[in-house]
Amino acid sequence: MDPLLPDDPPEAGPYRLLARLGAGGMGVVYLGRSRGGRTVAVKVIRSRFVDDPRYRARFGREVGAARRVAGTFTAPVLDADPDAPAPWLATAYLPGLSLRAAVAAHGAMPPDAVRALAAGLAEALAAIHGAGVVHRDLKPENVLLTAGGPRVIDFGIARPEEATAITRPGAVVGTPGFMAPEQVAGEAVGPPGDVFTLGAVLAYAATGSEPFGTGSIRSRQYRVMTVQADLDGVTEPLLAEVIAACLRREPERRPSAGEVLEMLGPREDSSLQGTRWLPAPVAEAIDRRAAEAARSVPAAAAPRVAAPAADLPTADPEAAPAIDRRTLIAGAGAGVLAVSAGGALLWPRDDPRPRTAAKTRPSGPAPTPRPVLRWKRKVSGYYPDLTVAGATVLAKTERAVHALDARTGRVRWEREADSLPVSAAGDVVFVTAPVSGRLTAVRAATNRTLWTKSTGPGETPVSGPVVSGSTAFYGYTKVVAVDMDDGATRWTADISPENGLAVDGDLVVALNAALVGLDARTGRTRWTYKVHDAGTAHIGHGMVFTSDSSGVLHAVRADTGRPAWRRPDGGSSFFLQIGDGVLYTSSADGTVLACETATGRTVWSRRLGNGEGASYGRSSTLGLHGGTLHVSCTDRHVYALDASTGRTRWVYAAEATLRSGPVSAAGLVFLGTRDGSVHALSEPPHAAP
Repeated sequence: MDPLLPDDPPEAGPYRLLARLGAGGMGVVYLGRSRGGRTVAVKVIRSRFVDDPRYRARFGREVGAARRVAGTFTAPVLDADPDAPAPWLATAYLPGLSLRAAVAAHGAMPPDAVRALAAGLAEALAAIHGAGVVHRDLKPENVLLTAGGPRVIDFGIARPEEATAITRPGAVVGTPGFMAPEQVAGEAVGPPGDVFTLGAVLAYAATGSEPFGTGSIRSRQYRVMTVQADLDGVTEPLLAEVIAACLRREPERRPSAGEVLEMLGPREDSSLQGTRWLPAPVAEAIDRRAAEAARSVPAAAAPRVAAPAADLPTADPEAAPAIDRRTLIAGAGAGVLAVSAGGALLWPRDDPRPRTAAKTRPSGPAPTPRPVLRWKRKVSGYYPDLTVAGATVLAKTERAVHALDARTGRVRWEREADSLPVSAAGDVVFVTAPVSGRLTAVRAATNRTLWTKSTGPGETPVSGPVVSGSTAFYGYTKVVAVDMDDGATRWTADISPENGLAVDGDLVVALNAALVGLDARTGRTRWTYKVHDAGTAHIGHGMVFTSDSSGVLHAVRADTGRPAWRRPDGGSSFFLQIGDGVLYTSSADGTVLACETATGRTVWSRRLGNGEGASYGRSSTLGLHGGTLHVSCTDRHVYALDASTGRTRWVYAAEATLRSGPVSAAGLVFLGTRDGSVHALSEPPHAAP
């Protein structure tokens, strides 16, 4: 925990505030004490939100949902005033650690402990559902292991069971790998959705791995939709039966939370009080934290210190897609116990990343020029992802693709599409139909269908299509090569490209547990390069580039698959861009790096945005257009940098998507923004060259 800052309030309602526990997009969390001496965690809404009726209404709904639940294994709300000048929420102060942190530090839990955990979580869900509430975000981070048993926390996106609309149209809230299929599909989520995620959480506890794997969000969502769960590590028969029942595809076939308790049956030692039911290392860690918490009260006497330069960026827990929701929760900061920005308990010390730095401004002269807004077109209720095909801007929302004329913003056509991103090559757009999964090639300018192709098992274009010459490549558990003219299959290869496909000339690279170089004409494997949990693949200048989960940037020779160089500070390859002998990456701390493609040597490096964390969706997104690198940052600004020097050319204030980079066509730059609009920008009249 940290000392109070000069602008922190001294109290919230009847609670005196003693120290800072953390901060998120909507609020700051404090260690507080009641007049009677009870220690609590208090979240206070930030001043910039107090006059916004939308945030007040959302906060009130969240307080109401949490108050309706009074189970033994949930975290109780003690007091709240959503109508106060600065709305606040007080919750129990519970020392412990999250299931995520426990498994990450000590590995999978033994069967007896998982069965006990299952009973506690099922009882918690029974209480939540009995109160008419659906949690909708049960995951390892939202399960606290405490001396009083497991606790289900975070009702930030909970809703009454009778609510049918889960959020704004086109947005999916939840956490990849811990959402039910109906939640991924954007449909109404009831108690069976929580039971599905209960199964995923128990599988994680029993195996130490997420049952729907890692990799890109879309690949995990696909595995959830098709219920491809890896349960091989669940060796105890009863647990395997319970988890499999929870993970059934059809909601009506899943057991209720109460039925899960019945399936588990009675335990000889039924008490979850204390920590004896947990593995010894986890129990010791909890006991140690409880002792630390008991000693933490003197922190109240610490002096107030100077405020940081700026606050964390605003986040929207209701409307944010899955990857943004994770950002919001992790952004709650570091302390003994905190409340998420959505208004619920979590344990921020479980977050291993360094404390978020205060916002820093780009170095050098103040970037005063602003681009000219040429047109603006609203296409949805939330961030659209953008792609360019010729002179057409493709705005992809959750269920449709909107084709806009790049020069005017006029809607040329619209098509229903599934949740996978669209891709384009030249003036051809590839669209995957919902439900049927049929892949269609469309002429971007006219909406004329060139061909439609059914996708077989493992052929869903989770990665791709990407195009080289007259051939398009795509796939999920196999790579499929088809003719661009008529969609006829040329070859298939039993190589999974679920984490990405890249193509250049006669080389296709598929990425999963390894980079695999394939001959584009035959599908024959040329070489393999192993890399752990890589992001995505890119080809350029005779090299193949990817980054691993540790942020190491790998450069592999395209002709042989042999390593050329590595950079430990290479950042993420999700939005990697390749220019004239230079590649550009962004890191979770806000750093944009330019380095030589041949050697990896630094050309320049800039710190932009807020640098919020260490996972996908928190670093900047990049778009390289000619000699300009456009950067969408977490500080709600888009920067145009000189690609050769990193110097700022202009800055545009817009909350642009961090899921796809800025794109360019017809001499304009296009951004998808939070309100569901597409902005078309041109250079400022006096921007430096």
